Amino acid sequence: MSEKLIQRYSGQGKLIFENNEAEAVSYLIEEFQGYDREFPTYLDRRGRVSHAEGHPDWHPITALHSGPLTLVMSDGRKLKVFLEDLKGSFRAMGDFF
Repeated sequence: MSEKLIQRYSGQGKLIFENNEAEAVSYLIEEFQGYDREFPTYLDRRGRVSHAEGHPDWHPITALHSGPLTLVMSDGRKLKVFLEDLKGSFRAMGDFF
């Protein structure tokens, strides 16, 4: 199995928490296509969010609840994400909506 970077998205958006509180963020999403030999097998999106402005420490709720959270991209598309660490690394669930 191997994977190839096929798309990269970046910009300014919002991260919406379970309680509908929103935080302005910068984001980078990398989309990888997995392959078994030459056949595509899976699509994986992962990336990182960081505060757009203000204190660099992440939102305190992330220590207790990692997701799913909704990332709203600058073009209005949304993506469900699970934060993997307090530095803002995430793994996406599903497709854009």
